[in-house]
Parts: sequence; C-alpha cells; structure tokens
Amino acid sequence: MKPLEINALSKRYGERQALDSLSFAVPPGEIFGFVGSNGAGKTTTMRIAVGVLQADEGDVRYGGEPVNVNSSARFGYMPEERGLYPKMTVAKHLIYLAQLHGLNTKDAREAMMNWTERLHLADRRDSTVDTLSLGNRQRVQLAAALVHDPDVLILDEPFSGLDPFAVQDMAQVIKEKAEEGVPVLFEVTPGLWTQGFTPRVRV
Repeated sequence: MKPLEINALSKRYGERQALDSLSFAVPPGEIFGFVGSNGAGKTTTMRIAVGVLQADEGDVRYGGEPVNVNSSARFGYMPEERGLYPKMTVAKHLIYLAQLHGLNTKDAREAMMNWTERLHLADRRDSTVDTLSLGNRQRVQLAAALVHDPDVLILDEPFSGLDPFAVQDMAQVIKEKAEEGVPVLFEVTPGLWTQGFTPRVRV
C-alpha cells in the first residue's frame, strides 16, 4: 500500500474560502480523522480526494503520483449524502457497484456475499434500499465503499445516526482495513475512541 497525500489544497465557493493551502498525509495503515465545525472544509477535501470536485490550487497524490481516474477507481468512498439507488435490492446494488470498479460477475457476487455477511445484512440482500432502516442503509453504504477491496478508504461521517452495535461493527471494519495497510481518512465522530482505536486527528 501507498500513502495518500493532500498537498496545499485550496478551494473557494464564491466569496467563501473553504480550503486554504491544506496539507497532510495519511500513511499506509493509518486511521486519520478530521474534526471540525460544519463548513470547515472536511467534505470538500474528501470530494477533491476522490475526484468529485476540482481544487483551485494544490493536488492529491497516491504513492507520490497525482490521483487520476484510474487510481481514484481504487478508492473506496462513503459520501456524506448517501448515494444509494432506493428501488434496487441490496444484493443487486453491491454487485453493480463492484462491476463498475472492474470486478467480473463471479467476483462481484462473492464480494457482495462476503460484505453483506460481514456487516450483518445477509437477511436483507433481497430488500430494496428504501425499505431499510437508517442503520442498515449506512451498512450498505459502507459495503459499497468496500466491495471492490479498495486501496484507500475515505469515509464522510460514517457513524452518523448509527446505533452502538452498528458503530462497533463499522469501527471494527475500519480497524481491520487499516491493519491490512489501507490508508483511512474519515470524519471523526464523538465517542469513536471507545471503539478500540484512536485516529490521528487534524482539526
């Protein structure tokens, strides 16, 4: 695995300066957390990192190389606004996303089976997303970020609205991915430190 580097990012929305020469690095296997008030630029940074937004200045690098379409396809991203298709079943949703990331049908199905089992969604595979509880939608969104075995994990408010059991499940998965050498960047949630790991935090 390689480090994720944020290099002097700046981004302005009209007259509002969202980011001003922000720099940090997330080494392989490190859990790196953002903490800050609304509007501090956390989501903007994550969207630039995965290529959803363009920076006005600065760049994002993975392994020393600027992130492009090919390298960002190896990132797992859990957005703040959950991008799930409400009328698609959990199973079809995850298989479809895995195939978008390059997995063949067999591997995509195996990945779906694995992550729905791991995140306690096995009994909801044939349920459409719009019938799920908030907690289960969050689990599906995390599975969607993980289904292609990403090299980098970027999670925007992954613990928002979750019950303690779901928080524990998600925290364990994040810890396991970091132990595999994956750089993990995410927004810190109060109470996270009780889940068995402490991220390096930037305010």
